[in-house]
Amino acid sequence: MEEIEQLMNRLVADADRIVASPSTIEDLIKQGVPFDQPPKYTLEESLNILFDERKKAALQLAKQLPTPPNIAVPFVILLYNEIRECIIFSLHGAAITLSGILIEFVLKYATHILEMRGKFDNKQWEDFEEITLDKAINRAAKIGLLNEKEVKKLKNFKNEVRNPYNHYNVKKITKSVIVRKVKILNVYNKKITEQDIAAKDDPVIQAQVKPFVDAKKVSSVFNFADQVVKEMFIRMNQACPPLH
Repeated sequence: MEEIEQLMNRLVADADRIVASPSTIEDLIKQGVPFDQPPKYTLEESLNILFDERKKAALQLAKQLPTPPNIAVPFVILLYNEIRECIIFSLHGAAITLSGILIEFVLKYATHILEMRGKFDNKQWEDFEEITLDKAINRAAKIGLLNEKEVKKLKNFKNEVRNPYNHYNVKKITKSVIVRKVKILNVYNKKITEQDIAAKDDPVIQAQVKPFVDAKKVSSVFNFADQVVKEMFIRMNQACPPLH
């Protein structure tokens, strides 16, 4: 066991992270290999550490995030605020999911207002909420809110971002990631091998890399949602000027 411990220590020195199955760790502990225990903190101490680590970065990040448009639609403002809070607290997957919801809501809302000739009809809106995003995109195009190029872009967003995140399809979310030069220690025969691992082929790797994919993607997704929202309200107000 001492040899395995030495091998593990050597690998850890150059590693970004270690991944092992629970059963392997359990076997090693039973055989006497020591594992460092994480420090124990009270709930308050844990929260203080979390906020102290993120406060400086959050202050800088908050200045760069899109802000809600100046419109009297409370749900849109609420969604913007929730997305911003998620990003500030590094809940990037949640922010991406909410960005998809924001796009869908605004497409439906703007289309509904145009169909109702500038008015909001609660009864009609209840029926409208039941349609899928695909149908909402087609309906927005039919009434003139979207051109052909925008329809294509929104349907691509639906298929590549919105649906995978809504359905938590981690394999699809991480499909393009390949982790290079992964060192693999076989704790039973003590052999070390190195290989590239495609995330699509390994659920353990998918779980490890998803937070990095989310963090890399979240700004572009939120900015895309922001552009869609603001353009839809401009077009909606041009077609149906608000009453003063």
